[in-house]
Amino acid sequence: MTADSLTPQERENERIARRIPEDVFGNSDLDLLDDLYAPNAVDYNPFGAQEGLEAIRESYESFLSAFPDIKQTVEHSVTSGDTVALHITSRGTHRGVFWGIEPTGKEIEVQQMAFFRIEDGLIAERWFLSDNLTLLRQLGVIDFPPE
Repeated sequence: MTADSLTPQERENERIARRIPEDVFGNSDLDLLDDLYAPNAVDYNPFGAQEGLEAIRESYESFLSAFPDIKQTVEHSVTSGDTVALHITSRGTHRGVFWGIEPTGKEIEVQQMAFFRIEDGLIAERWFLSDNLTLLRQLGVIDFPPE
């Protein structure tokens, strides 16, 4: 759907979802999570499900401590009803421990996809996938494709 064809509710759902990359990560503002996520929300990623706001906050804190200068750009968005899909590019510098990997000082640029389900003006569920192969290659952890 184009932005012009979205209902007012769909536009609001997209605005809520975009606040994660644009405001939470864009400004390192974890306090916004309280305003954006439902208390019993579930955040799914390749490592499992974080259930509840406290677990979700810990996941975000871990990422931001490893990449404190991370900036996320929304490349594409698709909204239908209560679901918003975002294609995101994340750029930042590895300055803290991440998945047990000591800081490398290397810059990353990684493609990510996030799908949000919005309920009563809050994020009820988020499914997040990142190109972790590229991330690990950029950090120098793996050599892929092998030469």
